[in-house]
Amino acid sequence: ALTGDDGSEKVKGIGPTAIAALLSFSKEEVLMKAATDLENVLTIHDDSSQKTSGISIKGSGESNQKPLQFEGMTVVFTGALPGMSRTVAQNTVKELGAKATPNMVSKSTTLVVEGDKGGKKVRQARELGIRV
Repeated sequence: ALTGDDGSEKVKGIGPTAIAALLSFSKEEVLMKAATDLENVLTIHDDSSQKTSGISIKGSGESNQKPLQFEGMTVVFTGALPGMSRTVAQNTVKELGAKATPNMVSKSTTLVVEGDKGGKKVRQARELGIRV
């Protein structure tokens, strides 16, 4: 357990508020998918005996690099994305290999990510047979 029976911190910095935030996060499918994607490409280093920590991209300088989830794809975002700005979403898929995240749907679009009230772009994507 991360907290004591009385809610006090058993692990420094992990109290009732942090636990509630983690539980809330874990119930959001989109956030868990993003966390899983990050887990696949990042390694977190924590060597408490050396008092060092850091993050590195898995496979950098190694021959066993995994293919990126969105490699070569053109991804368009539409509508309000819950819990994430469009800029953050676009940068995330670029980091996972997307070659572009334009603001319009075209024949070269691979995927349209629909948020709340997606509208015209969703309609265009379906007409072109693009996965939404």
